[in-house]
Amino acid sequence: MELHLGKTRLRFYPMRSRKLVYHLLLFFCIILLNFLLPRLMPGGPSAYIEGGGNDSLMLIITEEQKDQLLAYYQLDQPLYIQFFHFISGVLKWDLGMSIHFHSPVIEVIFAHAKWTVLLVGMSIVLSVIAGVFLGVVSAWMQGSKRDSILYTVLLAVGAIPGFVLATLLLLFFSIQWQWFPLGGNATPFANYGEGFAGTMRNLGDVFYHAALPVLTLTLVALPGIYLLVRGSMLTVLSAPYIFAAEAKGLSTMRILFRHTLRNAILPVVTIISLRIALLLTGAILVETVFSYPGMGHLLYTAILTRDYPLMHGLLLVFTAAIVIMNVLTDALYPMLDPRIRRKEMKDNA
Repeated sequence: MELHLGKTRLRFYPMRSRKLVYHLLLFFCIILLNFLLPRLMPGGPSAYIEGGGNDSLMLIITEEQKDQLLAYYQLDQPLYIQFFHFISGVLKWDLGMSIHFHSPVIEVIFAHAKWTVLLVGMSIVLSVIAGVFLGVVSAWMQGSKRDSILYTVLLAVGAIPGFVLATLLLLFFSIQWQWFPLGGNATPFANYGEGFAGTMRNLGDVFYHAALPVLTLTLVALPGIYLLVRGSMLTVLSAPYIFAAEAKGLSTMRILFRHTLRNAILPVVTIISLRIALLLTGAILVETVFSYPGMGHLLYTAILTRDYPLMHGLLLVFTAAIVIMNVLTDALYPMLDPRIRRKEMKDNA
């Protein structure tokens, strides 16, 4: 299949049926785990409401009310019947009602999804740009003192867990120096007016509150991309055609970014899909530290409240995003690497 964009043609090569079956089986296993994991947790929705934890509601409900709650969410049915209703709901894109928020799960997720997309999207763009640039520069300066310092610093940053890094940034930049807010996604009760000026102030306030969470997620993803690009660049820099380019008198920038990076960038496509998965899961702790109302913080709330439908919906969205990214990566790789493209064409012939 070809997609024409002006004079540019993008050709998508079909995946082999074995890969497609693999992804479908993987998705089914994920759905099965998605159903079982919340039910393996101690307690349940009724226990939370009655006082099953420190953050519970501590409400007094009668046995009749408890039975009605369990019957409404079909938690009084055998496990296989609950799984059948869960699968039918997934196929109909009906994830039920949230126990904690008393709203449809899809509406609750969509209300928080935009904030996680903002954090993860910005952090991916920043980490990829910075990681590729620093990896290229570091590989070119291999063996120098600046390369050693850069390598050591990023290696040390990569060893710090995301929630620890988020806590440190919060302590210094928000509590000690008070440069950024303690949490949230916008200033409460702020009224910036209407029109273009008001919209720009509102966007500025949103980015101001997102600065520390984005910085945290960027620093979490940056070392992995940097190390991958650096290692790939060092391999390509030792190739004979690079020495030939130097002998021709080509500029350093042209050698690095046109000849070397073009061949060293392929592994970054894979690492981006993996980093998206890691950032989605890492956003749970980061959003919790900064009290940011994204899907990560929403999942934390769902776990505390034993909100099974909401947990199902969030885990389904996270895993579906990861599987879709893997599928897109498999589809894009033949377009970027002629060797894989020729192999795919030969296998599909």
